[in-house]
Amino acid sequence: MEKEILIVIKSAPFRNLNYYEGLRTAAGLWDHSVKILWSGKGVFGALNKVDNALTKKFLADLPDIDIEMYVDGAALDENGFNGDDLVEEVEVADAVKIKELIEGAEASLVF
Repeated sequence: MEKEILIVIKSAPFRNLNYYEGLRTAAGLWDHSVKILWSGKGVFGALNKVDNALTKKFLADLPDIDIEMYVDGAALDENGFNGDDLVEEVEVADAVKIKELIEGAEASLVF
């Protein structure tokens, strides 16, 4: 039975591999409805001009398996970035969208 799953990536990509594990987990849950939300320092993992050698394949393939990807717009702003700085297929989410993502999830995993 398909479940609504939200993966929240809050860990900065330059401190540990949590962001990588979050993407890997998302790919492994292909038989569920999965959405990813980068928040806090995790937004650095969704930027297009950072070293994404470990995650490039995931970031390219996740949309192909219908995984929606969002970044917290407020966290993006706080860190000095905007939507133009994101990898393809990632949408900026406002507070209303984030609330919708959280409330719509049957399960949440935080990395």
